Order: sequence, then structure tokens, then C-alpha cells
Amino acid sequence: MKSFNKVYGFNINPDLYLYLNETGFEQTMQLTEGQILLFDGHSMIDNWRTLGVNWLIDEHDVNAGLQIPDIAGLGATSYVLSKEVKAIMEPNLGHNVEYLKCDLQGETWYALNLVGFEDALNHDLTEHNYNKRGEIKMIKPFKRLVIDKSKVENTALFRTKETGLSYITTDAENSFYSLIKENNLTGIDFHEIEAI
Repeated sequence: MKSFNKVYGFNINPDLYLYLNETGFEQTMQLTEGQILLFDGHSMIDNWRTLGVNWLIDEHDVNAGLQIPDIAGLGATSYVLSKEVKAIMEPNLGHNVEYLKCDLQGETWYALNLVGFEDALNHDLTEHNYNKRGEIKMIKPFKRLVIDKSKVENTALFRTKETGLSYITTDAENSFYSLIKENNLTGIDFHEIEAI
């Protein structure tokens, strides 16, 4: 395991960058075949076919000055990499990452699929947000999220079952975070997560 000091969550900034959306044809095919795309921690490489995607531009985005990023969001929790970014990431992120081919109007991009989960949460220090019914809130489930550094196996990129579909990275050498910073890649906003 590589040493690291900080842990980060991340997302796409919708005020700066365009998002991708599956083409209407892709959505129809998925519904017809009963194969809705779920980036839920399971491998998808064996049943993957090239996914058609387009930039999601609506009437509000036309004059918003949104940029085309190096790493784009596909929905709220999935990420698609340009082929240049894939070339940087693939040798470094580990064997638990799948790069699934997408067709962006004739240009090849790759959906990032993170397979598996790590048990890296510090259960003693993490505090959940509960609703009035005593259930953990769906939108903001944590008052305090704490990662146990000694439990992190893949310092480049991982996720935990408790954090759902959110990906987590560290500042370790050749991590997702470090590679983005070193190569000035656009599209991702990082926020630090408490780690002990």
C-alpha cells in the first residue's frame, strides 16, 4: 500500500462543465433489453457494448459558457474519460477499474467503472444524519464521515458500501487525485474527507 496523508471525495461542477447523457437510442435499447446501466460496484466488462453518449445541452446551458471537460459526468455518479485521460489513468488506478468504451459523436471516450467496495470507514467516529423517521438521510447521509487510513487497500481510487456510489481517492503517488492535479485535468472538484 502506498502512503498518503489526505482523502478526497469528488464530483463534477455543473456550473462549469457540460455533462454527458446517453443517446435516446441507447436509452430505448436498455429499456427494450432490460439492461439498465448501473455503475453499482459490479463488473460490466463482459456484457458491455459501446455506449452512445452526447453532451447534455438544454436551453439554460446554451449561453452559460459551460466547458467541455477532460473528465465528464454521466448522470450524477458516473464518470467518462477522454482517451487522453484514460492513457494517463489506466497504468495507475489498479485492477479494480474498468474502462468501458463510449461513442461521443464518433470520438472514443471511456466510462469509468469501479468494481468492488472497501471496508475503510471508521465506524466509531463516523456520524450519520437521520430523518424524522429515524432513517439515514439519502441526500446527505453523514454529519461526519471518517475514513480509516489503515483500512484503505487501493489508495488510487476506491469506494465503500456506506458511501454508496461515490468514489474516493487519496493524495498518494499516482492516485486519481494526484494524476488530475499533476496533469491539470479538468472536470473534477475535490473535497477533503476526514481521515485518521
